[in-house]
Amino acid sequence: MDFPTPGDSADLGYSLNEDRFNGSSVSGAEYILGEQVHQMSLEPLEPNSASYDCHQDQQQFAAEEYEYWNQDSVIGELTAEEIRWFYKSDTDKRWTEFNGYDSHHIEFLYRQYNQEWHQVYNEQQSNGGEGVGVKIPKHQIVVRGGMYEVDVHSWKGYSIFWPGEEFQVTRGTWFYGTTWQPVEYPPCETIEHMHLQLFCGQRLSDYADSGLSQKEVWHTEQLPEFHVDWHSPKDVFLHNETAPSKLMRSVTQKLGFQKPTGCRLMRGYKTPALATDSADRITDITHLVFVIHGIGQKMDIGRIIKNSNSFRDCVTWLQNKYFPNSTDRPEFFPVEWRTSLKLDGDLVSAITPLHLEKLRSLLNASAMDIMYYTSPLFGQEIQAGLCVELNRLYSMFLERYPNFKENGGKCSVVAHSLGCVILYDIVTGWLPNDPMACLQKANSSEGREEMLKKSGLLFEIENMFCLGSPLSVFLALRWKDPHEPENHDKVLPPKLCKRLYNVFHPADPVAYRLEPLLVKAYKTIAPLTLQSYNASAKMPYDLMPLEPIQTESIYLRKIASAGDYSDRDEATPEPVSSSIPSPPTPSRDRWSLWSLMRGGRRSVQAEGSHEPIVKEGSGSPTHHHENALRGLEHRLDFVLRENQLATSYFAALTSHTAYWENYDVAFFILTRLFPQLEQEAQLPTNFVDGSPCIQKNSRLI
Repeated sequence: MDFPTPGDSADLGYSLNEDRFNGSSVSGAEYILGEQVHQMSLEPLEPNSASYDCHQDQQQFAAEEYEYWNQDSVIGELTAEEIRWFYKSDTDKRWTEFNGYDSHHIEFLYRQYNQEWHQVYNEQQSNGGEGVGVKIPKHQIVVRGGMYEVDVHSWKGYSIFWPGEEFQVTRGTWFYGTTWQPVEYPPCETIEHMHLQLFCGQRLSDYADSGLSQKEVWHTEQLPEFHVDWHSPKDVFLHNETAPSKLMRSVTQKLGFQKPTGCRLMRGYKTPALATDSADRITDITHLVFVIHGIGQKMDIGRIIKNSNSFRDCVTWLQNKYFPNSTDRPEFFPVEWRTSLKLDGDLVSAITPLHLEKLRSLLNASAMDIMYYTSPLFGQEIQAGLCVELNRLYSMFLERYPNFKENGGKCSVVAHSLGCVILYDIVTGWLPNDPMACLQKANSSEGREEMLKKSGLLFEIENMFCLGSPLSVFLALRWKDPHEPENHDKVLPPKLCKRLYNVFHPADPVAYRLEPLLVKAYKTIAPLTLQSYNASAKMPYDLMPLEPIQTESIYLRKIASAGDYSDRDEATPEPVSSSIPSPPTPSRDRWSLWSLMRGGRRSVQAEGSHEPIVKEGSGSPTHHHENALRGLEHRLDFVLRENQLATSYFAALTSHTAYWENYDVAFFILTRLFPQLEQEAQLPTNFVDGSPCIQKNSRLI
């Protein structure tokens, strides 16, 4: 059978392949749907509300068990509620469904486009096939929370704010019963066309199910790669024409099995797409997060977009699972600043020897970015490139969401690797091409104010998350005494951001700590370990005790012991935040830093002994450590949970990019963006050193 002609499709309301009309040109007019969707005249859809799992065995979809069909309904054209639109990128193997709200709006716009297409087609036919002066408006609609647009003319979707992201869309009318994936276009159009020819206007109740084994094949439609058998309006099976499938059908027929062995097809999606479903409609953005890449973007163009999408998916999954009632919505904007820069052109490539060409090209595309930024010639160009891109994204966002700031919207930044250093310099006004002048200005309050006014950013940063950051190394090489209290505001100006978080993998060779840069005594204090996202109860990070740093040799001995911690105090609970061994219990000649902070009243236990030893008196170095650890209002360093491979060289190769799909990092950033979510996930009673602690105004009493 041939595919439907334009005339047949006009009668049945089918979609048309835009490639059939090559004489049209697209104008820039964009349709705004508004409330028109709610005025659509659609037949009511009454499917069973129970949705079926996509991976159930196909036998569970037997006619007597499948209740989606309304037995009293008349078979006719599919309504917008029954149709579901899908999307996928070039690298995806499976289609992903649009939510019901988006799908319903896309379908309405698609039907508008179809009507206008037929008007153009008829005008062409009346003019003898000439399409001079005939134009088809461009039909676009915003989907996926306002981040993407779908063009039903080209059957493609595009990112609105950042370039380079594109995906395909398809219209699902028939679906594979085992996976609920849509049958590809154009075979689905052929199946739908034949289905209506066979059963249009009839009632499903006229085809009472008397058992699949007794049904005969009413019609067979042959397609290039498969054929479809109709046993009844509800019993439609697709059979592949591959050799293994034919052999299986031959064997089953010879054995006397009459039940169809193909894949069952379902007409209409399992759940209706409702335009008024508030549960499907994505809430407005309340926190805008810019994701800035570091080195190596030139080597892998578009990687920051993929990383941002992966991180967004992690945050969305966590929010839906653990905070389903939250009305807050973060949105992550990838900021790509490298590929648009010219810098030296191809000069470095020209002077690169051809020996070990691939290795040298890899270094030129990655590590060379650090040399470019520290160069007095190109550092300011890199700063300007990042600043311009940040302001462009923010301005474009405000054009579409003008009430963002009035509604309390905030902006934060997730910066990776070198991106942390560039952003820091933009906000603080540091110029890589004139470091001495910057130092002179930074030593005076008037000079610092002048530098901060040169920031150039159009927004204030609420939270700055540094992932795998070498920022502290750059600061250590710029300031002579950064640990002096009077230099703290110079090194980390309050205007930089309201909160700064330095998150790193323990094996990341590029990452460095910030706390010891400001307070030297923190070189003996371990960074806070990110708690597991799925821990049953979590302790607030502000209440976590200070722990002595654990050396690599001690850690390796703990790993070798395979979790035998018999020397731990049995009264001390296991930390809920980590699956790795806790630091070793202090011995008689080593002080517990947390006990010193609490006045030396904590019982210090000797290794291998269960007898507590209490250190008290004026001779204890309590006041010395308290004074040495002063200077930090909040903890800055946070480390990912370790595993047995955390200290291996293999981990060092992969750890620098291990943040984007880490659910612990995603949960941490989500609860920092919305602090009220942390209160929902924290321990009802906080335990510090095995004893209950009452929390009041976020302080220990």
